[in-house]
Amino acid sequence: MHVVDLVVACTAALLLLICAAVLARQRYMLRAVGAIPLALRRRGQGWQYGIARYVGSELRWYRSLGLGTRPNRVLRRGHLAVLSSRPPDAAELSSLPPSAIVVTCRDGPEVTVLALGDSAYTGFVSWLEASAPMS
Repeated sequence: MHVVDLVVACTAALLLLICAAVLARQRYMLRAVGAIPLALRRRGQGWQYGIARYVGSELRWYRSLGLGTRPNRVLRRGHLAVLSSRPPDAAELSSLPPSAIVVTCRDGPEVTVLALGDSAYTGFVSWLEASAPMS
């Protein structure tokens, strides 16, 4: 019976350590310059929550739950166009805060839907408009 107790205790400690690592990663990423909380939806799937960071002409999106250090999705400013923006509809209010702004974007041939806060939306639009002048 002592072996079972030891296995259960080690498993619980490991799960607690993994949870702490995920939370530490989120905190670290949100403190980085240019980081914003951003929900993303592609091809009719549900909302995926994460953290996005502006790095030059890219918006790099990292999934919230995970330990990876590589972005799960990269949106390039030159390929991105805003199609529409709106408040969340009634069905989305169970997943998004009422203050969110839902933005539909075309990313090359693909349509991506983002959900951002008000100030993050202002920053996103400014970032899109800040491309270098064409010569």
